[in-house]
Amino acid sequence: MDAPALAQRGRASLDFQAGISKATFGLHFASEAELAMKGVTAQTMPDDMDERHALVVETLADSKIFKIRELFGEWASRTHGAHCDEAFEERRAVIEPYLKSLDEGTATLDYGDGETPPSYWSKVWFHRTTGGWDHIDHTGYVHGELVHKQLVARGYGGDIFGQRRAAAQQAPRRDYKEILDIGCGSGHFTQALQETFPEAQITGIDWSARMLEQARRVANEKGWNWKLMVKGGENSGFADESFDLVTTFILFHEAPPRIIKAVLEEAFRMLKPGGDIIMADVPRYAEIDKMASWRYDYLAKWGGEPYWRASASMDLIQTCKDIGFVDVEGATQAPTHSYYVLRAHKPA
Repeated sequence: MDAPALAQRGRASLDFQAGISKATFGLHFASEAELAMKGVTAQTMPDDMDERHALVVETLADSKIFKIRELFGEWASRTHGAHCDEAFEERRAVIEPYLKSLDEGTATLDYGDGETPPSYWSKVWFHRTTGGWDHIDHTGYVHGELVHKQLVARGYGGDIFGQRRAAAQQAPRRDYKEILDIGCGSGHFTQALQETFPEAQITGIDWSARMLEQARRVANEKGWNWKLMVKGGENSGFADESFDLVTTFILFHEAPPRIIKAVLEEAFRMLKPGGDIIMADVPRYAEIDKMASWRYDYLAKWGGEPYWRASASMDLIQTCKDIGFVDVEGATQAPTHSYYVLRAHKPA
């Protein structure tokens, strides 16, 4: 999306924030090197995650590196959303007309009948976003274009958009006609799906109307006829056997296990016989070593992710098998090991 540029102050603020975030990752690995020097490794860490956290804090109590890392981590997590909001507000008068010009086009957005979002979503300020996902009128643009592209993509070591394309390409077929993207947000993974399956009709659902408004702009700019709807994936209301492929990307860690299971059950119901799921999320703790899983759990604390640990501890493969899926596979993706892709098939 080629929106009007931010003002110099806003650009400088986000440049500084991205730099701090990138430096914080380096400090984190430096802290792990200090742990190793003091005999705390993946092999010596306790099994219990809370005990691991306590051991790290005790071992690094006098570490300046760890204290600076905690200071930077807290500051970046607490302020990143506010800095992006401020950068937008500084240029609202210029950016807003551009966004409104993309509200009409090939995509549709159904706001539903005013159903109240569930409390697991509405009462949590994910990513420590003050007020929740829909806290301002253009939070979809702020999160999709500023937080994701200006901060996360620059401060994080992996290619977050390349990950989405790679996940979409793991679907076993190329002839899907009807695709449902659950928790599509502002449309980053939905775009990867459309580029991978250009002939497919894509439906995207999410509880956030503001995120869906941004997804609509993305689709309208590209001329894609996405059908976007405000609703959740655990009880969607779609007819049985409606879709050939059902997907999610980085949704599960923002829901408790009972909702994750419900989404998988709903996906099975909505899939046509012979259909598939591709669902990507954070690494499974059982597949990575104790130091790596502690690292993710520690970072989740800063990120405002109350369901992360329970989600990452779920056995998604067995859950899918219990529901009735076959050819179930899941793997943490190399080389960064920063996300996990689950694939499964509904019997024909």
